[in-house]
Parts: sequence; structure tokens; C-alpha cells
Amino acid sequence: MKELTADQFYIVEPLLSEEGSVEVRAVIEGVNEGRVFVDQVQEPASAVVWLGNLDGIFVLGEERNPLFTSKLRDCIDLVIGPASIAAGVQEAEVLSYHPNWDLVLDDVFGDRTNEKWEQFIYRYPANTAKSPECPEGFRVVPIEKALAQASRFSQSLIQEKIYTFWTSEEDFFENGMGVCVMKGREVASICMTGFRAGNVHAVDIETYKSFKRRGLGTAAAKAFVKECLAHDAIPYWDCAADNVPSVRTAEKAGFLLQGIYRGIAFEFDPKRVFQMNTRQQ
Repeated sequence: MKELTADQFYIVEPLLSEEGSVEVRAVIEGVNEGRVFVDQVQEPASAVVWLGNLDGIFVLGEERNPLFTSKLRDCIDLVIGPASIAAGVQEAEVLSYHPNWDLVLDDVFGDRTNEKWEQFIYRYPANTAKSPECPEGFRVVPIEKALAQASRFSQSLIQEKIYTFWTSEEDFFENGMGVCVMKGREVASICMTGFRAGNVHAVDIETYKSFKRRGLGTAAAKAFVKECLAHDAIPYWDCAADNVPSVRTAEKAGFLLQGIYRGIAFEFDPKRVFQMNTRQQ
């Protein structure tokens, strides 16, 4: 397994598909950060794409590739594992870029205690956005204005959200867009670009605990869609199938289910990670 440098990511483009995850394409295109590993540098057949926000490890390309699958455990345990644990992430989430990977992942990691789940991909079907409706006392504000208007605490929440996906505020404003639902100077809900590939903007949305169950997430999502369409951008929504609030918000905002893929989660093998860390000391 070979790790590519950022200027080599383009060699993985033949493994991408229009139906696949936007997050993967965003890393390959160099818009969002991430790490890429391949079976061979010359004309790779299979690859691992590790999202830069530590939120997923995608396998893509040819799944019937013994050269690749025999090294997949080592890549995750000995390379991704130590880096993830150092960043406070104890669990690997490995995702199938296409369904043929499902059985392969079961075979490679089936001996570990694991959890499997489905991810839903939603696309927005129309060129006309639904009008956002906020409860009385709330308003929709573009994220750059929200940063200027928010209290110090709410400003820190917005900045924390931006830095989850982007290297800087400048990086975000150059590549993404977003809105906040606010009450006075307090942010109640944020909907923004988490990843971007071409003109497709993957939604990241959060409504803070004290403001939940008031329809504010739906209002933020509708406002974000409107912002996307005004800039000839395509909104994209990806969430776990069992994340009922996210599924409901996507559907209330007008998104339609377009695809399903699967993930498998397990704890990094602590013995192998420890052995790797010991060798490096």
C-alpha cells in the first residue's frame, strides 16, 4: 500500500463515479483535506481515501484485488489507527464506495466486534427552493454576517463548525457557503458546506440542544438550498439511515433519496497500534 502526495491524488480520478460519495471526490480534487493510499502508484486499481475531518475511511475501485485487500488491515491499524487515536478518535469507520465492497469488508474485518449501518444519499430535485420559515423571534443570517453579529460564545460555535471541515475561515469562504438561524446574538442552527466537489456542496447541519424541536434545522436547510441554487450550486445530503432527525429534516427541506451505501465500524486494534507506536519511538 502506497500513500500519495496531494499532487498525485489525480491518478485516483478514474476510480470515481457520479453516484459515489461527494466527500471522496472533494478530497481527490484537493478542495478538502484528506489522505489517499493506493495499491500501486502506476494506474492504481483500488484506493483508500481517509477524510481530513477524520469522519470516514472510504474504500473504492476494484474490490477483487488481493494485493490491496491483503494490506488493508495494515493500512488501517498501523497507519490510520495511530494518527486517529492521537487525534482522540478510537474507532474506525470504513465505508463502501460501491456495494460490491460490502462483502469484502465483512471478510477483511469480520473477525472483529463491529457495527454495520447504512448511509442515505439525498439530492435536491428542483431548481426552485422552498421558502424558509422561522418561528417568531428567529431569523436566517448568512454565516459571514452571523460571525460578526454573534455573541462571543456563539461565534466560537460557528468557528468550531467551520474548522471541523476547513483549514481556515478564508478556506471555507473561498470554497463553501452557509447560513445560521439566530435568536438575537445566539446561534440556534447552522447549515453549511462541509465538503465541496465541483459545484456540489455536501451539507453539514447542526441545531444546538436548547433550540431543538422547533423546526429551526428545516428552516436552515431550506435557506442553505436557496443559497446554493442562487449560486448555481447543487446541495447534497448524506446521513446515517438511523439518524431520524437528519432524515426528517432532509425530506422536509425537499431532498429526495437517491442512493444507499454501507459502513462498518470497529475499534482500532490496540495491540497493533501499540506495537507500531513502540517501533516509532
